[in-house]
Amino acid sequence: MNVQLVTYTRDPDKVCAMAAYVSASSTPLSEFSEAWTEEDTKKWIKIVVDRGHTSVLEHASFTFSLEDVSRVCTHQLVRHRIASYTQQSLRRVEPKRESFKAPETVKNSVHYDKASHILDKLYEVYDALVDDDVPKEDARFVLPMGTKTNLLVTMNCRELYEVFFPLRCCTRAQWEIREVAWKMLEICKEKAPIIFKNSGPRCKKLGYCPEGKPCKDFKKFVR
Repeated sequence: MNVQLVTYTRDPDKVCAMAAYVSASSTPLSEFSEAWTEEDTKKWIKIVVDRGHTSVLEHASFTFSLEDVSRVCTHQLVRHRIASYTQQSLRRVEPKRESFKAPETVKNSVHYDKASHILDKLYEVYDALVDDDVPKEDARFVLPMGTKTNLLVTMNCRELYEVFFPLRCCTRAQWEIREVAWKMLEICKEKAPIIFKNSGPRCKKLGYCPEGKPCKDFKKFVR
């Protein structure tokens, strides 16, 4: 798996803080922007985050490249609707057997040899279908969900802060999308350290586990 930052809004902390200022100030931004300081950015971000007025975070966004993730992962990813996605098309690309991704629990299972044999046959059938001029968009129906894919995803900071990271950084999230989320969060914290200072699973913000039964990492996030 590879998660890379493609592009992002320049000075995301400052942009969102200025949006907060515009919302709450009678003085036009043009009369104050030249005197703007980092302390102003910290003050306004703290105000909107503490009060839950996070619509201003929509003024900044991040675009990531996700490579070698499974279609299991992307099926969960696209449930986050406030985002834009462009995924590798199986109408254009022909996946090969080596593009299959299996979790360690499956690889370590006594049943993996049998599964691996079936996978070999599935990809052989796929290749045969394509060779017989079956359209790729139809031949792909025989491919497993563990087939690797690449995609670009763009999310604004509000979606990342309010929804994506709280849900997907949780230990109860599926392991692959959780790994994606933590890699994305690491990047966001580097580029927008004020906005994402306290980002993480929901328990970190709430102070309790909303799932009902705290996991083994609960005390690491809630102190």
